[in-house]
Amino acid sequence: MTQAPRVPARAEYLRPRHQVANVATLLATHAGLASWCAFAFLSFPWWGAILLSVLPCLIHQRAMSEWIHEASHYNLLRDPGRNDTVGNVLAAFAFLTTIQTYRSSHLPHHARQDFFVPEDGDTGMHVIATRREFRRGLVRDALGINALETYTRIRDRRARGTVGGRERLETLVPLVVIVGGLLATGNLGVLVAYYGTLGAVYPVMNRLRSYGQHVTLCEGGGAIVAGSKTSRTIEGGILDRLLVTSSLLLFHYEHHAHPNLPYRALSSLCAREESANRYARRRLPILRGLYRALPESQPG
Repeated sequence: MTQAPRVPARAEYLRPRHQVANVATLLATHAGLASWCAFAFLSFPWWGAILLSVLPCLIHQRAMSEWIHEASHYNLLRDPGRNDTVGNVLAAFAFLTTIQTYRSSHLPHHARQDFFVPEDGDTGMHVIATRREFRRGLVRDALGINALETYTRIRDRRARGTVGGRERLETLVPLVVIVGGLLATGNLGVLVAYYGTLGAVYPVMNRLRSYGQHVTLCEGGGAIVAGSKTSRTIEGGILDRLLVTSSLLLFHYEHHAHPNLPYRALSSLCAREESANRYARRRLPILRGLYRALPESQPG
């Protein structure tokens, strides 16, 4: 019988060197996008620079979403207060939110035994029952409709007093600095590229990420979306890790089993044994299996 791997202590993967590496990676990610935008907007017409910046912006947003997620579990820095402050200043500002706001909707996701239900803040928007609804959801994502609805919910949550003035200030300051710098250099097209991508491209990626992580595939070709109890790790190839889920979030089965652990601890817990609803090497077969299992439309 194969012995189960030892579950490490959280502190083993939040030593000073890990915390420094987390912050350094965040700063390097920002520097990478800033360098690209400086090159693109100096080298191409504004419309060309915007189009060519969609992919770099999406990569940056994928990274920021994962660091926001890591910080929501207090795994960016070991000290909770510093964790939230650094998470707001270096990551959450990009999504016009705060770590505290995201945490208030994300942690209940871990308390659930079922996904793709309206009560789940992480997957509730992605409920589908037919191929037509799948396609309609992607169109709404690409048109920015779902991003607007998500932002409205975030705004309403703030209005209910779940976020204090300090947290809002921590996300406002970097935004003011960035917008001021872009105004001074005449490069407001960067904001168009970034928030256009965040509104119309990132939601498509996030939907596909959500289905890969939580849809249940049944023997015989069926699938369960609403009420699914699956959390799945997808190893992914280079493009998948670049655009959809990097090592920060790909060990999703292990993350749901041990949500308190930093992402570095999860790889050692992964059995890497092919299983339709626990571990997969690629995302596309999961999405293809889901789409084929869905009926074209509801009967009647």
